[in-house]
Amino acid sequence: MRATRLIALAVLLVASAPPIGAQRLFRSTDPVDVTFTTNLRAIIRERDSTRLNTYGAQMTYKDSAGKEVNVPVTLRARGHFRRQQRNCQFPPIRWDAKRADVNNTLFQGLTTLKVTTSCRPGQEEYEQYILGEYSAYRLYQTVSPLHFRTRLARITYKDSAKASPDVTTLAFFIEDDKEMARQNKMQIVETKGALFDDVETTQLMRTTLFEYMVGNTDMSISGLHNIVLLRDSTTLSLNTVAYDFDFTGLVNTRYSSVDPRLRVKRVTDRLHRGPCKTAAEWAPIIAHFQGKKGAIDSVLASIPQLSPARLKSSRDFLDGFWKDMANPGTVKRELVEECQKLGM
Repeated sequence: MRATRLIALAVLLVASAPPIGAQRLFRSTDPVDVTFTTNLRAIIRERDSTRLNTYGAQMTYKDSAGKEVNVPVTLRARGHFRRQQRNCQFPPIRWDAKRADVNNTLFQGLTTLKVTTSCRPGQEEYEQYILGEYSAYRLYQTVSPLHFRTRLARITYKDSAKASPDVTTLAFFIEDDKEMARQNKMQIVETKGALFDDVETTQLMRTTLFEYMVGNTDMSISGLHNIVLLRDSTTLSLNTVAYDFDFTGLVNTRYSSVDPRLRVKRVTDRLHRGPCKTAAEWAPIIAHFQGKKGAIDSVLASIPQLSPARLKSSRDFLDGFWKDMANPGTVKRELVEECQKLGM
């Protein structure tokens, strides 16, 4: 049954070798200052349409020598919840460029990037949400060999028609799905319907335990919601990669919510939605996380833009996870007995 289902899943093949220089943007965790000059008013206004237009833009940044670099790119709104005008003042952005235009720049080898921008630029609370979500991506990198790379940024959006005021905000770049797949020499699976039995067990358990750690229930493997599936061309196994963490208890945005069909009421209430495994099967996965505790603590300490209050709340929330994992009774109740038999 499992082999049949795996064969039935259609995949989008991607090149196995990453483009030369595609690592440059992600070699540092220092924030990069970038300016986009574009039809800002149109991007901000055109967000509830199902057909989103692209807008030409000039991207400007300074290289390591202080020289200004200009790159022609295109921008468009992306996403779902945060793109809708009733939820956010400013949408997430998709960035596209021609390969020739990014050669010998910080963005060399990258032709598509996601840009996660503050939902309400200029408001400190929402700037801290960006930093909280960015920290979640960094934490996932410590426990999962398969992950999306990110780079923190300070972005200024300028209206080319000078009809709207500049928008300056904290943000972060996220590598594109295809680039992430190329980096790992795997293939993207686009077909929905995968169950737990279809997925490589260790990566599945690491991913779902991470989602429990950060308090995320806003994902689905079978629905490919905030989860990318990669197929290993050598072993033919499917592997889970998580993304989009603004509805987590770790970030705890004022606009986040929990599906009313679940037994928890708040995003800060942890709920395990992973596979049903015994305590013995969970033991090495938990030990893997516990072995990364120092690295996880270091990630939070390495983001100086986090406010003292945000840093404390993040550490306090994670402390609850460490206490859970150190208690065999809690592990039994929260992971072994609370689980999904087939998938999610």
